[in-house]
Amino acid sequence: MSVVINLKFPAGRYHATPWGHHVNEGVVEWPPSPWRLLRALVAVWKRTSPDSSVAQVRRVLEPLIQPPRFRLPQHRVAHTRHYMPWEKKGPADRTLVFDTFVSVSRTDPLFIGWPDVELSDEDRSTLSRLLANLSSLGRAEGWVHAELTDEQPSWNCGLASETDPNPVPVFCPDPATAFSDQHYPTFDPKKLAKGKVNPADYLFDCPRWHLCLDTETIHDKKWPTVPGARWVNYTRPLETSAMHAKPQPTTRHKPTVARFLLDGPVLPLVTDTLRVAEAFRRAAMSQFKHWCRRNPDGAEPFRRTDKPERYASPTLSGKEPDGSLRKDHQHAYYLPTAEGDDGRWLTHVTVTARDGFGPGEVAAFNGVRRLKLAADADELCVQLVGLGTECDFRTPFFDESRVWVSATPFVATRYPKLRGSKRDRPEVYASPRDFARHILQQELGRRPDLPPVEAIEDVEWIGRQQLRTLQFQRFRSKRDDDGGRRPAGAFRITFRDPVRGPVCLGHSCHFGLGLFAPAEDGEIDKL
Repeated sequence: MSVVINLKFPAGRYHATPWGHHVNEGVVEWPPSPWRLLRALVAVWKRTSPDSSVAQVRRVLEPLIQPPRFRLPQHRVAHTRHYMPWEKKGPADRTLVFDTFVSVSRTDPLFIGWPDVELSDEDRSTLSRLLANLSSLGRAEGWVHAELTDEQPSWNCGLASETDPNPVPVFCPDPATAFSDQHYPTFDPKKLAKGKVNPADYLFDCPRWHLCLDTETIHDKKWPTVPGARWVNYTRPLETSAMHAKPQPTTRHKPTVARFLLDGPVLPLVTDTLRVAEAFRRAAMSQFKHWCRRNPDGAEPFRRTDKPERYASPTLSGKEPDGSLRKDHQHAYYLPTAEGDDGRWLTHVTVTARDGFGPGEVAAFNGVRRLKLAADADELCVQLVGLGTECDFRTPFFDESRVWVSATPFVATRYPKLRGSKRDRPEVYASPRDFARHILQQELGRRPDLPPVEAIEDVEWIGRQQLRTLQFQRFRSKRDDDGGRRPAGAFRITFRDPVRGPVCLGHSCHFGLGLFAPAEDGEIDKL
């Protein structure tokens, strides 16, 4: 029975650089080289089946040094780019690395076969055991599942003819020298006995085969060719180089939530919620303008009608194309939150909008990497950690609860009306907190998406740090903002039915003020 090996790549990727090429050249090895496969089997033997004898393993591998045939699945060549620490010029030095790989279907097998090779039942059992223990081929992330199969596929990649105008070189074992040892390093027995050989010069505990030479030795010796190996020309079919793309859904739901992680030498305090939200909004809008300049065709719907030379996202800016403020509250809420153990430092920024985020907004979020709160302050590092909906994230502010308690001060949306037919009753504005509670009750009554309110109670402290309302920054940086002079307070809201967050109400609610966090009945102190 012929020998046919079935290979599947569970990650859908095969990572391997051909011999003689640098990883940053962006060249991939396809089909997988038999030289690499046989060396991997030797490594698996020494690591997982040391009870198999040298003679037995050689008897299994020796017939497989002949050039095999391949049945290649459909594939694509792709790559990713990322910066790796290099530290050649300092701790912050980075170098750009290309990670090139072959993308294949996770379920579409690759077959390697030797139709003219016959193995005994014992040898087939040994080979099956080695293949079962083979977990990767090529780079460590090139996961593989290998097994012997009785299937006889139709081969589509074989030896190239001399007239082939475009052959593909494949690195194969040399049948004449793969199991020789002329180039295998030797040591003087006297030096070995006296311990005068550097332990680093010892090779792995492998047979003295050229097939087992380690890569470091091959590079150090600077041989013109690799002992025990040769290049063999193959014909690779063109039709396998165009893997069918997965059909995309006709409608794709926009993400409504973007979550960011903050990091820096000193994180901002929770009392700086408003300042962080404003800085993040400025950074996102700036990145959106850059996206518009790079994509003039896609940016045309975002051109301002009052200032045609400018672009702005109504979702990120909260303004209509004519520059007027949006009043439907469908635009972005910028919500800095303290989700650490002590609740003192702002650790995350959550941006949520019922309108959803399009390609321009998502590109803007990806571009926000730094945040500057003040000219003399250190920059904060910003990392986008997720895009999705409220149900996709595990944060208390997106939980479901009947009871919600102030995480930041609620600020009234207006001042008391002292005159006119719609003037407020004196008991309503007896104190700033009384008036803030009155405005909160009015605002909740105008929200058809919320269930009826059973109770609104005053809360003396905010959060686990027991902060007062006055400790929070409430003045925005824009001209003539009066948020710090408006009535404000902290409250506990009890709804008749559970409500899913985020719950954000009042003046500057799009900048993190008036944010409520869920709490169980009688457990305010846990916030």
